[in-house]
Amino acid sequence: MIRRSTIIFTQGGKGGVGKTTVVTALTAWIRTKGFDPILLDFDSENRDKSSFQSFYPEAQKIDIHAPDSLDRVFHFLEKPGTILIADQGAGSGAETFSWFDRTAEIVREFANVNSIGIVTKDPGSVESVLTWAYHLGDRVRYLIVLNELVRGTGFDAWCTAPQVNEFIAAAQPSVIAFQNRNPDFEDMLRANHLTLEKVISRQHSISWFHSLTRIVQARRYQQEAYNAFESALHVLLPADKTEMAAA
Repeated sequence: MIRRSTIIFTQGGKGGVGKTTVVTALTAWIRTKGFDPILLDFDSENRDKSSFQSFYPEAQKIDIHAPDSLDRVFHFLEKPGTILIADQGAGSGAETFSWFDRTAEIVREFANVNSIGIVTKDPGSVESVLTWAYHLGDRVRYLIVLNELVRGTGFDAWCTAPQVNEFIAAAQPSVIAFQNRNPDFEDMLRANHLTLEKVISRQHSISWFHSLTRIVQARRYQQEAYNAFESALHVLLPADKTEMAAA
């Protein structure tokens, strides 16, 4: 039996939701499972230090607005059982939706496709997730990350909107939470293109992150992120690899 591949992509859209921290932590977590995911950076409008490639230089930059650019995904899926992580930026929706309309059924023959949406207290983040869900429908599996500033608060738009209840009933997304988010800390990570792992291991020259306080913050972020990803392991890894990771 041919092993299925896994495509994981972030939803482009609302900025300032902590997407960079989530996707870099996810990449590191998957690597701790012994896997070597292929990294693609489709955020062609963001060429500065907060692009996916600036955190992981091995990530390949692809202009999502170029003709047939998304078809290049197939090139990276030649080997069965591949895990591919694609980071999308603002303005990627139209191209992604059109591509899925043309190729979704073909992709589903050999790969599971997982869409990561990130929700904060900003109602705009909820609207963005619902827009992506409207266009992608049941052709993907969803992982929703509640990126919290204060534990258990600030999600009125997510908890009360009727459209959210309809989405949950129809798509049955996996929902995880990142608790006690620190936007200032995230901003410093982005500004210096540092991952949590680099801060923890002190593989950098940024003095602001050398203090024990910052290292503890990074370790707490990492621990909470890894625990959250573990709870969604069945979504993020292929079935056969899920069994291997759990062993």
